[in-house]
Formats: sequence, C-alpha cells, structure tokens
Amino acid sequence: MHKFDGRGVFLSLILLGIAMPWLALIPVAAALVAQGILGTFNLAAAFSRREGSPVLPGGSAQPLRFSVHLAIHQEPPAVVSRTLQALAAQVGAPDYEVIVLDNNTADPALWRPVEALCATLGPAFRFYHEDGVEGAKAGALNIALDRTDPAASHVIVVDADYVVEPDFLAIAARELRSGGEDFLQFPQAYRNDAGPVAGLSLELADYFLRHARKAQVAGAMLLTGTLSVIRRSALEQAGGWSGRTITEDAELGLRLRRLGFRGRFVDRPVGRGILPLDLAGLSQQRYRWAAGNLDTIRCGFSGLSPRTAVQVFSQLTAWNNLALPLAAGLIGGVLAMLAGGAPEAALWLTTLSGLGLAMVYLSVCLPLVLVAAVRGSSGAATVLSALASRITMILPSAIGTVDALLNRSGAFRRTAKDASEACDAVGPILPLLAAFGGLALLAVPQLSWAGALGLVLLILPYPLALGTGLRLSEYRRSLAIA
Repeated sequence: MHKFDGRGVFLSLILLGIAMPWLALIPVAAALVAQGILGTFNLAAAFSRREGSPVLPGGSAQPLRFSVHLAIHQEPPAVVSRTLQALAAQVGAPDYEVIVLDNNTADPALWRPVEALCATLGPAFRFYHEDGVEGAKAGALNIALDRTDPAASHVIVVDADYVVEPDFLAIAARELRSGGEDFLQFPQAYRNDAGPVAGLSLELADYFLRHARKAQVAGAMLLTGTLSVIRRSALEQAGGWSGRTITEDAELGLRLRRLGFRGRFVDRPVGRGILPLDLAGLSQQRYRWAAGNLDTIRCGFSGLSPRTAVQVFSQLTAWNNLALPLAAGLIGGVLAMLAGGAPEAALWLTTLSGLGLAMVYLSVCLPLVLVAAVRGSSGAATVLSALASRITMILPSAIGTVDALLNRSGAFRRTAKDASEACDAVGPILPLLAAFGGLALLAVPQLSWAGALGLVLLILPYPLALGTGLRLSEYRRSLAIA
C-alpha cells in the first residue's frame, strides 16, 4: 500500500485548492503560522553573544585512551585510505585505537584494500567486515562500540571522508582535560572549498556559525555526526546508538542531554571532508537533516531546562521549512482561478500562499546574510553563491519536513563520494515548477502582488540549481586534480 508522504500532501493540496479553495485556506494558513515560528527561531540564532559558555574546571586526571570509529559502506578505498593515513599520522596524542567497521558492502573490491591498509598500519588499526547489519550507520557504530578496547575512555566518530589534522587527537585530549565534558563536538569543514564552492561551504558552515554557537552559549550543543568525542561510559549509559531516526547523531546528543551529561562545541576546525558531489547528493543530505532532526524531536525534551529545550529545538529545526504546502496552495489557487471557480477564495488562496513562500525565503536567507555581514570575511560573490545554494535546497528540506511530520521519513542513504557516481542532472521537479510559474504569470493577470511574487519564487530555484550544479561539477574536477 502506498504511504501518504510529502508528495501525496502536495498533490492533495493542489486538488483541494482547485476544488474547494476556501477549505484549502486552512492548511495554507496553518503552514504560514508554522513557518513564522520556524523563521523566528532561525532568525534568533543569528543574534547570539560572541562568547560561549565558560569552560568549567574539573577536567579528569584519569588517563585518556581513545577509540576512533569509522563506519563505512560502499566507500571508495582511496577516500577511506586518506582518512586512515591521517589518523595514523597523529602527533602528541594519547593512546588510541582505530576501528573500521565496513557494513553490508557487497563488492570485496571496495573493502579488501581498506582491510589490507589497516593490517599495514599496525595493531592499533582493526578492520571488520559485517553483512546483515541493521540500523545503517547506527548499527555499524554499535558493533564498533561492542568491539572497543575495554580500557578506552572515549569514543571518537570520524566519517570515512574526513582527513583530520595531525594534532586532532591531541587537541581533543587537551579540551577534555580542561573542561571535563562528557562529549565534544568540532565543526565540519570541507576540502578545496576556496574555489567554486566557497558559497556552498559558507551555506553549510552557517549552522555552526549560528546554531552551534548559540547552543554553546546556552549549554545545549548536540552532536553532528563526525568529529564527535564521547565519553564511553556516557555513550553506554545512554544505550549506544539508535537507528530510530536517520540522524543518529542528533538523536544521541538529545538523549545524552536528557540524561544530564554535559557537552561542548569546540569552535575549531580539526578536519575536512568532501562536499556532496552533485545536486542529488546535496539534496539527499539536506532531506536527511530536515527529516531526521524533526523526527528526533519526538523523543521529547524531558529533563531539559526551558532554555536548553528552546536551543535544542532551534538546532533540530535549523533545516526545516513549510514551502511544500504553500507551493501547493499557490498552484491550486492559480488553477482554480483559471477554471473560474470561487474567484474570491482562489485570490485569497494565492495571496496567502505567495506571502507564505516569501516568508520561507526570508526565514532561510536573511539569517545567513546577517551573519555574513557581521563577520565580514566573505565577499559579495560568495554570499550570493551561498544564497543560491540555500534557495536550491528549499525543496528537499520542505519534502523532508512534511515527510517527518507524517512519520514517513525515508531510510538512511549514504552520500556518494566517488565522482563516477555523480550526475549533473537537476531532476524534473524544479523545471516543472519554474515552467508553471512562468506560464501562470502570463495567463493570470488578475493575481495580487503577493500571488505574483509567489510565482516568481517558484521559478527562482531552477536557474539557481543549474548554477549550483555547475559549481559542484567544478568542485569534482578540483578533487581529481588534488
């Protein structure tokens, strides 16, 4: 039986807008109000104090021993090899081991070279290949946790494509000794990001520039999946990793917070990964963040102070928007006007939907611009490129939002890291929306200014997606050269 998901909502609201525009006003108005709430949280994250919460004394004098975990699935061996070589080259680090857990990779040509490399790097590097692993990355990390050296005090999660700095583990040890937190989270950063994808890199960094810093001030930082350092006893007390959402990192961070464990955001890049290589990968990643983080909210905020709960909610909704029902209302209202039925209701529907889409754009774009202006470290071209990427990702974020609200989030899917898997196609949805918007502007002159603005906003993501796709194509070439 077909599951009613975000796409079903979209088509149903279009039909409702055509047949009964007065009734369609109700879900559209609800979406507008919800978008206003999301936008308020998103904007508030742009106004955090520069200083973070103080590092409290009380770092443990207990010897540190790290267990670094890499969960890999169908990863290019050359990518994983760079990550492992960087971990092998650590200087000034406490004792550590590295556990590589390959899960469900059918082709031995992908995991055998990684196994061989681990063997050459010494006994501290252990490789396991497992079939039939359930729970995607969370399931693999739980297996790695079960096989961790009993003497290990902390678990460190590093993604397969992240090349860490030579002093990463030394920095992690120093931060733990200074503050004694139960977990640390370092920011994500990307290789070769000074070229054509500088704007995309800025757009992704916006989460750490605003939400992570704001959360740190409130003592509410969660985990973001890579470069995470977690006290082993806290991880085990929390029950390990869970596959109940497709963002297992944020879900674990919330459980740790609810149990009273302390964490801190360390605002210092210590490793760089690979950006999504094409629009499909970027969209898949954005869908996962929007849907998985919203699903995490279902775990509840019991045990958190009101201030912490607000900042946790802000982090978990950082990627969400309600553009899907608003776009459906606009399209349905326009079609109703063309059909000549209930013209006053259809006019109201297009007007309200257009205002809602404008609110979506302001909610996702204005905070990024404000932070970029305050920092002053990015040129106008980079900021415009970041805005283009942000607008391009409105649609997958919107689909992820509605899917999560319906409890229909998709399964975890890895982001491709091999250029041979990349594709420059935009897909059919954005050009169809752009074509509809352009034709409707010509065919329905009686639209209000808000309705006409909404149609322009339907058109805009398509050309911006083409530009973002071209920049990602150049990025792939830069990786090949590097």
